[in-house]
Amino acid sequence: MIRAALVAALLIWTGGGATPALSEEILLIYGDQPLYQQATDGVTDSFRADLGERVTRLPLNDLLSGAVSMGELPTPDVVIAVGAAATRAASQRYPERPIVFCMVIRPERIDLSPYAVGISMFVPIQDLIATLALISPNIRHLGVLHGPEHRAMIEEESARLTGFETRLIPVEINDDRDLPKLARKLVLQSDALWIVPGSLSGPEAYQFLLRLSTEHRVPLIGDSPALVKAGAFMSITPDPTDIGRQAGRLAGYLLSGEGLPPEPMFQPDMANLSLNLRTARAMNIEIPPLVRQFASIAVE
Repeated sequence: MIRAALVAALLIWTGGGATPALSEEILLIYGDQPLYQQATDGVTDSFRADLGERVTRLPLNDLLSGAVSMGELPTPDVVIAVGAAATRAASQRYPERPIVFCMVIRPERIDLSPYAVGISMFVPIQDLIATLALISPNIRHLGVLHGPEHRAMIEEESARLTGFETRLIPVEINDDRDLPKLARKLVLQSDALWIVPGSLSGPEAYQFLLRLSTEHRVPLIGDSPALVKAGAFMSITPDPTDIGRQAGRLAGYLLSGEGLPPEPMFQPDMANLSLNLRTARAMNIEIPPLVRQFASIAVE
């Protein structure tokens, strides 16, 4: 992952967040989910001032259904793909064009073009730990439920944790059927549980963890605002609109002629904090006013 210094360098190269005025063609392929639409709007915002007329927006369904053929589209200099299916389609149809992808939780499951770069859906663990430290100094052991594809990321991020007293206790979930046995053991060792995005596949697994969290009065850090609304204590997730803006800036960098960045994945610039205040009260967790102030969603 590209660290903060490289992200800062990218912003300098792209004019501090403004996309340079260029005449190249940008093809924006996007799925139809509401979060994808937010990211798509962010991309459009990035180019509106200088390149609005050069961005061709293409709904993925129109491409897959044949309603729009590739022959009808301008030859893109950069493709921006929003969502996993759009990224897969872009990699298949434009294998030799630079591709910027976003809103993809598991890019390792896609046969990506060698010219693809993307925005990660993972907020740095340091940000999560720092937020927990502001909320409660008693959270010293964080149980981490993750899939096998996240093992290297968890190990890498854990090695970077400095200056925090919180220790990670990672547990790998290879199958949702293994979750009850592993989670029941983990909850006894943890002050809080965190679900790494993309680690669980079925609603039954989430419902089980919500019940387990309530039974043991151990706060559950979810992988989405929807889970917070369902009863999880909190979540920290990338802001979809800002991810779109970030993808637009990255596309602007690719159009500037600098070539591909040295790493294929950028961390998100901004994140949304969601809090369930009702759950916090039930677990006797006093959330500081400053933390509440920065919450995007606060469930009363």
